[in-house]
Amino acid sequence: MTIEEIDLYRLEAKDIKKYLPEGERTACGAGDWDEFAQMLLDGEARARECEVMDPRLALAMDAVLSLDIHLPESDPMQQKVPEKLIEFNSPDESSPVLLTGNSIVTHRILRMIFDAARVPAFLIVVDTNGLTTDNAVAAGAFTPMAVMKAMTESGISTRSRSRRIIIPGLARDLKSSIERVTRWSVEVGPVSGFELPLYLLKRETSER
Repeated sequence: MTIEEIDLYRLEAKDIKKYLPEGERTACGAGDWDEFAQMLLDGEARARECEVMDPRLALAMDAVLSLDIHLPESDPMQQKVPEKLIEFNSPDESSPVLLTGNSIVTHRILRMIFDAARVPAFLIVVDTNGLTTDNAVAAGAFTPMAVMKAMTESGISTRSRSRRIIIPGLARDLKSSIERVTRWSVEVGPVSGFELPLYLLKRETSER
């Protein structure tokens, strides 16, 4: 049996820096924000102890960075989640709407991330034959028609007042075609699932 390595797309210092303050004289005890980002990544600092950071974003950042997820290998049996629509942290009609494939591995990781970060969101499940998002995009299984079918079956139009969906960064090349088929506005999110809660919180703040 073939055993495949799983790429978790873990956060790097450059990813963390995108969610740190800009233009502050002091970088919370570090020489600059690049250094502080690396300190957070290495567990040598806590975002919640940085007074110039948004408190909610800081707590989510600490929670995500504290996760210790190890999936060294997976068997090729592509297990699928049966749900069409998944809710994280009791979303309401104004909560963001995300898309991903139906790999059980992907959903286990996302559940751990969102439970830790406590960020509400809807997640529409696209049938990708159990493939993780990276493999689904490469294999052509993450298609606009599959997205449209998933959105219809999820009943999201009755749960959300938004007409905007967020697709994984790995599927960025499908943005225009998904918009044409679904007639929803499509936003390209980050590649890493670990970054998603931070991205959503920053997005929420910028829209206020």
